[in-house]
Amino acid sequence: MFGLPVLLLSTVIRLVGNNRRRRHKCATESPQARSGALADATYNVLGPVRVCRPDGRQVHLTGMQRALLASLLLNVNTPVSRERLVEALWEDPPASAIANLQTYVAQLRKALPPGTRLLTKETGYLFEARVEEVDLLEFEEAIRLARDRAEQGDVDAAACQFEKALSMWRGKLAEGTKLAGSMLARMTEVEERLTAARLDWAEAKLALGRPTEVIEDLRPFVTEQPLHERAWGLLMLAHSRAGQRDKALEVFRHVRSVLIDELGIEPSEELQQLHAAVLAGTAPVRGPAPWTSPSQLPSDVKHFSGRETELATLDGLLPIPGDEPSPTAMTCVISGTGGVGKTSLAVHWAHGVRDRFPDGQLYVDLRGFSPAATPMPATDAVRILLGFLQPLHHRMPATFDEQIGLYRSLLAGRRVLILLDNAREPDQVRPLLPPSPASLALVTSRNVLTGLIAAEGAHLLRLAPLSNAQAGRLLKRRLGQDRLAAEREAVDDIIKACAGLPLALGIVAARATISADLPLTALAEELQAENTRLDALQTGELDTDLREIFGSSCHVLSPGAAEAFAYLGLAPGPDISLQAAANLIGHPVAHTRTLLRALETAHLLHQHVQGRYRMHDLVRLYAIERASVDLSVDERAAAVRRLVDFFLHTSYAADRLLSPQRRNVIEVDMPAPGCLPHALADAAAAQAWFRAEHPCLLAAQRLAVEHGLHVAAWQLAWTLDTFHLAHNLLPNCVSVWRTALSAVEHLDDPDAHALVHLLLGRACGRAGHHAESLTHLGEALALSERSGNIAGQATARHTLALALAGRKEYEPTLFHLEHALRLYKDVGDALGEANVLNSLGWFHAMRADFAQAQMHCEEALALLRRHDDRLGEAATLDSLGYIAHNTGHHAQALGYYQRALTLRRESGNASTEAGTLSRLGDAYRVLGCRAEAVRVWSEALAIYRDQHDTAQMKQVQDRLDALREESFQTADRA
Repeated sequence: MFGLPVLLLSTVIRLVGNNRRRRHKCATESPQARSGALADATYNVLGPVRVCRPDGRQVHLTGMQRALLASLLLNVNTPVSRERLVEALWEDPPASAIANLQTYVAQLRKALPPGTRLLTKETGYLFEARVEEVDLLEFEEAIRLARDRAEQGDVDAAACQFEKALSMWRGKLAEGTKLAGSMLARMTEVEERLTAARLDWAEAKLALGRPTEVIEDLRPFVTEQPLHERAWGLLMLAHSRAGQRDKALEVFRHVRSVLIDELGIEPSEELQQLHAAVLAGTAPVRGPAPWTSPSQLPSDVKHFSGRETELATLDGLLPIPGDEPSPTAMTCVISGTGGVGKTSLAVHWAHGVRDRFPDGQLYVDLRGFSPAATPMPATDAVRILLGFLQPLHHRMPATFDEQIGLYRSLLAGRRVLILLDNAREPDQVRPLLPPSPASLALVTSRNVLTGLIAAEGAHLLRLAPLSNAQAGRLLKRRLGQDRLAAEREAVDDIIKACAGLPLALGIVAARATISADLPLTALAEELQAENTRLDALQTGELDTDLREIFGSSCHVLSPGAAEAFAYLGLAPGPDISLQAAANLIGHPVAHTRTLLRALETAHLLHQHVQGRYRMHDLVRLYAIERASVDLSVDERAAAVRRLVDFFLHTSYAADRLLSPQRRNVIEVDMPAPGCLPHALADAAAAQAWFRAEHPCLLAAQRLAVEHGLHVAAWQLAWTLDTFHLAHNLLPNCVSVWRTALSAVEHLDDPDAHALVHLLLGRACGRAGHHAESLTHLGEALALSERSGNIAGQATARHTLALALAGRKEYEPTLFHLEHALRLYKDVGDALGEANVLNSLGWFHAMRADFAQAQMHCEEALALLRRHDDRLGEAATLDSLGYIAHNTGHHAQALGYYQRALTLRRESGNASTEAGTLSRLGDAYRVLGCRAEAVRVWSEALAIYRDQHDTAQMKQVQDRLDALREESFQTADRA
C-alpha cells in the first residue's frame, strides 16, 4: 500500500474543517467571491488533481493530463526531466514515450488557463507558479511560517499556521492519478511533511494547554502508524497534562509491546525518559526531548558594592506574575565608558536572578573593544553558544544560517538568560537574541547600540561612575573600616583621582592589600600626576586613560611579575593557557603559575576558567605598551617564536594522535630554545586541547605571518586540518589555508607550495567553492610536475579526481585516477597505490561495472593488509560490501560490512561508521533480517543526527519508513 493512510487523511480534514473555512472551493465559490477581484488560476494537488480558472470554473482534464500535471505540481518551480516524467507516467514505457510525452505536454498547455507558465527546458519541463497559485506551495509556506513563529516563541501563531497548512489537504495526495518511479519518492516526501506538521500542530496545542484536543487528534494517528514513537510520546504527554496519569502509563506499556513484537526493540531513550517523568510526576510541558540547563556565567564579583538604583532598574525588567506576557524576549543594553563596571553589574545581577531562568544562563565575550583582537562576529559567537547547548560530540552545522536556526530551535520556548558582553555594534548581537518571550538578553557595550533600541525595542541602562559614597563603600569592603578611618583625607584623594571608576578603585585597593605597610597617603600622592590622571577623568571614551594607574600597580610587582606582565602583552588570542604563558614568558610552568597569581592579586589578570587567563581590555592595552618599552626587539622576537612554536609543535603532536595514518606528513623543525610543547596523553586529550586552544591557534597563525615566521604559518594550517575537517569547521579550514598560501609565497619551497595548493583545493571543495578548488588542485599538480615530485603528482591527481567525481565529470576522473595509479607504482608507494585502487573500484561500482570494481578493490585490500593500514582496509571492505550487495551476494556483503564496521569503530571515525551501518542495513533487509536492519539503520540515524547531516538522515529515515510499511503490509496479509 502506498501513500498516507486514508483514515489519517480523513481525520486531518475533519479536524481542520471543524475549525476553519475551507480555502479551496473552486466549484462552489469563485476567487472573485473571496477577493472581490479577478484572481489567477489555482492548481491543486493536495487531494484530487484539479485546476480552477480565475472565474471559479474547473478545467476538465483527461486522466493522462491529470497525471502529467500532478508530476509537475509535485515539483513546482523545479525542472523535471523528460526521463523522470516518462518513468512517472508509464510503468512499462513504450518506445515512443518521449514523443508521446511531448504530445501530452502540448495538449495540457491547451487545456490549462491562459497565463499558465508551463515552460520547456533543455532537459525537460518546468511548471512555474507563485505561492498563492498552488496549494502545495501554500502548504509549505504555512509550515515555514509556523516553524518561524515557534522559533520566536509565539506558539499560538505557530498553531494557527499549522492549522492553515493542514487545511490545504482535501484528500489523498494526487488523488485520481497513478504515478510510478521516482515520483513515488517525492509523494512520500510530501506526505511525510504532512505527518510532521500534524505532530507539530499537536505539540503546539500541548504547549497552549489543550491536551484533550491532542488526545482526540492522536488516537487515530497511532492506530494507523503504531511504530511512530514521537506520536506515542506526545499522546503520553497529553494524557499526563490532562491529569490522566494511568492512561499515559498505559500508552507506554502498549507502545513498548508493539515495538518489541514488531521490531524486537525497546522504546527509544527519549520515550523511556518521558515514561520515568510521568511516573515521577515531572513530565515536561513541551514534548519528550530532554534539556540540560547550561550554567555559563562567570564567577560573581566578590566585592561588589553600590549600584542599588541600577539593580532595581534591572529587577524591573522581570515579568510580574499575573501581568500580560511580553510578545518578545526582553533585551537590555548596559552602556557606559570603559572600566565603569558594566560587566560586573551584569554578572552580579544575573547571579541574583538565575533561579528565574531555570533553563540556563549563557555568557560570551564579544571582544568589541579588545585592544589586541578583532571583535568576535556573530558567526563565531553562535558556535560558542551552541557548544554550551549541545553535547561536544554533536556535529556543528556548516553554514551560519543553519547554526542560527539550530540555536533558535534549541532556545525556543525556554526561559534562558543570555549575557552578551563587550559588544561593539548591533550586528554582533542581533542574531544571538533569544526567540522566547520568557528569556532575557543582557548586552554590555561602550556604545549605546542605537540600532538595537530602535529596531528590537531594547531597554537602555546608562551606567555612570560610582558616587563618592559608593566608591567609599567599595574601598571599605576591600580594605576595612579601620584602615580607611586612619587616613580619611588620603581616601578622599584616591576616590577623587579614580573618578568613580570601579576598575581603577579595584587596582588601587589591590596595591594597598599587597603592600599592607604602604600608607594610603603614598598611594594618593602617586595618583596626583595630572597629565595622565586628567586623561582618565575627563574623556568619555577611555583608550589609554588608566595608564598611570596600571603603571603604579606594576611598580609594586616583583621584577619577575612585571616582566611577565609585559610578555603577556605579546599574546595574540582572546586568552592564554598556563602552558602557553609559560612558553611566552620563558619560565617553567610552576614558576609561571606563581607569577600569574601575583598578577591576579593585583587585578591585572583574571583566571576566567581553570588554567586560562585573560586581561581587561584596557589592562591588556597597557601590557602591549609595556612590552614595547620593557622588552628589547630580540626579546620580543624570541618570545613570539617560542609561543608560535609551542602552538605548532603541540598541535602537530595532537594531529598525529588524531590521525596516526595521515598521508603527506610534514616535518617540522626543532622547537626554539626555551619552547616546551604541551604533552598530550591520547586522542581524547588532543581533541580537548584543540577545542580549548582553537581561537588562539588561529591568532597564532596570524601572529606568525606578522613576524615573518612563514614556515610556521603554513605548517600551523597543516596541523589544524584534521580537526577542522572532523568538526565541519570549513570556513576556518579555508581561511587558514588561504593564510598559509600567502605565507608560503615568501618561501623558495616548491613542495610546500604544491602541498598548500593541494590542501587548500581540498578545503575549498569541501566548502563548496568548486571553481577555486579546481584552480588550486590544478596548480598543485603543475607545481609537482615542474619540480619532478612524482609522489606529489600522484596525490594531486588522486585528489583532483575525487573533486571531479563529485561534479560527475567521469572521463577526467578516470584519467586522473589511472595516471595517479601509475605514478604511485613508479615511486613504490604501496599505500598510495592501494588507496587509488579503492577509488577506482568505487568509481567503477558507481557506474555498475562491478567486475572491474571488484578486481581493483581486491587488489587494494591485499596491499592494505600487507602494510597494516586499517583505515584504508575498512574503506576497501566497505567498497567490496557494496559490490557484493549489488551483484546479489548479500551474505558475502554482510561479512565485508561487518569487518569494515569493526575497523571503523576502532578508529573512532563516526562519519564513516554511519555510512557502513547504512549499507549494512541494506544487506540485512534483502536477506529478510528486518530487526537487524532496523537496529543498524537506527544506529546510523543517531550518528547522522548528532552531526546534523540532514541529507543522510533523510535517506536512512526513508529506509526505515519503507521497512515499516512492508511490515504493515505483511501484517495485513496475515
